[in-house]
Amino acid sequence: MKLTAGGRRLAAAALVQSLGIGLFMASSMAYFTRQVDLSANQVASGLALAGVVALGISLLGGVLADRYGARRVLAAVYLGRGVCCAAYVFVTDFWQFMVVTLCAVACDRAGPPVLQALVAVAVPERQERTRLLAVVNVVRNCGLGVGAMAAGVALASDTQAAYRVTLFAIGLAFLGGAVLVLRVSEPAAPTAEAAAPKGAAERPVKGRLLPDARYLTLTGLNFLLFFFDTMLLVAMPVWILEHTDAPRATVSVLFALNTALVVVLQIPVSKLATGQRRTTRMLTWTGAVLAVSSLCFAASGSVGGGPAVAWLAAAVVTLSLAEVIANSAVWDLSIALAPEEQRGRYLSVFNLSVAGQRVLGPVMVTGLLLGSGSLGWVVAAAVLVVAGVAAERVARAAGERMRAGAPAHA
Repeated sequence: MKLTAGGRRLAAAALVQSLGIGLFMASSMAYFTRQVDLSANQVASGLALAGVVALGISLLGGVLADRYGARRVLAAVYLGRGVCCAAYVFVTDFWQFMVVTLCAVACDRAGPPVLQALVAVAVPERQERTRLLAVVNVVRNCGLGVGAMAAGVALASDTQAAYRVTLFAIGLAFLGGAVLVLRVSEPAAPTAEAAAPKGAAERPVKGRLLPDARYLTLTGLNFLLFFFDTMLLVAMPVWILEHTDAPRATVSVLFALNTALVVVLQIPVSKLATGQRRTTRMLTWTGAVLAVSSLCFAASGSVGGGPAVAWLAAAVVTLSLAEVIANSAVWDLSIALAPEEQRGRYLSVFNLSVAGQRVLGPVMVTGLLLGSGSLGWVVAAAVLVVAGVAAERVARAAGERMRAGAPAHA
């Protein structure tokens, strides 16, 4: 697809900062444990605690985007992450690590909804902004992979100087992303009075702290549909290693397969998000395809050798397909169903379903799903089908109400 100048800059910013994230993800644990002398448990518990606290703090990103403009806030978020990476060079104990990590994770959580808000104003045409977000997702995945491989230089030398140079390089990557974002044109957002439909002048949009009930319900259902993330990152490796006879190397092969499929499929699938009815139907597809993936995981636990690997490959292929379908649908709907004058706030709340899944998902997987064996996967499949159908109905009702110009809180 042909991108506008603003779209190209946003894609370039995503690529640059994802290179930094890839570098950080691959090298940070070694730096903290070998150079700062933190234990692996301290690093893991610090990241988990920062993730929980940052859930609430990240909502400020949307509020600030509505007030000051998404472009400036997104640039500030990227700059903040860069400063945090550079600050890690001076960390010498656990509590300093916690302070810097909390700031870094808060910026990380605030970024995605603010990026969506900027795309929404920079690319007014609905289908084109969904495709732009698909391009951003693809280049981000590529950047993560390249950044992770580049981190091998620091890991191979394993010296404090190499890690520090890497951290400063990561900071520069985020600074470059901030500069590119500032070059994106951002039309002025409409005021609440200008955006309100005729006959809705009395609607108390400006004073509402939370989105309307349908948007909140869709956010909750998206928490379930975003389960593909936890299935891949947590459930899949644990299931393979502890519940199947598949070779251990299968884990890394399937991770690579998922990355390749997302890169190849995300942009073509995003073109299916055309029109409200078709896009909402994609939510039902997400639940159904995730259910098939769950059943494939269940089947892999009852066979051995080659058949187990085949079932696991089928599970990851369908999971990857569900991921790109879900991304395309929720990128479109989360923007389209949010009032323009409060778009940043709505998107930040919606993003809690994603951030919440990453915090609570691992607990759900280890405590409920995997502990029940194959039966847990069957139950998960049923829940995901119901969640997909319910999400479609809620999104369709919300869209009809918006088109009718009725008060969203009614």
